[in-house]
Amino acid sequence: MVEYGVESEAELCMEFEDEVLAELILRSLQPDNEPLPRGLAISVRRDGSRIIFRISSQRPVSSLLATIDDIIVMTLVALRSIRAVSP
Repeated sequence: MVEYGVESEAELCMEFEDEVLAELILRSLQPDNEPLPRGLAISVRRDGSRIIFRISSQRPVSSLLATIDDIIVMTLVALRSIRAVSP
């Protein structure tokens, strides 16, 4: 077992145009959250048109930052995909 001795947390809140879009984005991101590397935990919930991510890491801070970056990039990809197929 690798122990890094660093514990960090972040909360990332994203607001969307409406609840339907937020739910579509949330569902599109869920498969990307499993399996997670050891020492990393993500909880996600939707509150109306907002999606709230809570990321806890016992890995280097760079791992936490990379995870946040992945969430943002995948959210943008999902958003573009949804808009491309919407009338």
